[in-house]
Amino acid sequence: MLNTHRSALAILCAAFTTCAAPAIAAGPTGTAADYGTPAHHGAAQRSIELQADTRHINVTHGETVTIARAGQRFTWHVQTFNNRTVFALAEIAPKDMPVDGIAVYVAANPLYTGS
Repeated sequence: MLNTHRSALAILCAAFTTCAAPAIAAGPTGTAADYGTPAHHGAAQRSIELQADTRHINVTHGETVTIARAGQRFTWHVQTFNNRTVFALAEIAPKDMPVDGIAVYVAANPLYTGS
């Protein structure tokens, strides 16, 4: 009976290690996923309305924001890969949304840093 439990445990450990390894080894993808994930509009902690003269916006790592311009909007949960602190808004905005030349500055979240 003890050998049966050991065998089952060995199989579970092997399965977990095989399934978990790709997630741990993941790196930058060169896509919007490197900067976070799309979110539902209701999840936003605040909204940022882009003006004609907007050249940058400030967000916090782990924050969910709705970004709007000219009747278009999208909501994003900011979670940059490797805690990157600046990226182009065009990396995450819908392709038909005019955001060229706008930078996103990402501040560290004190909840994550212990500050």
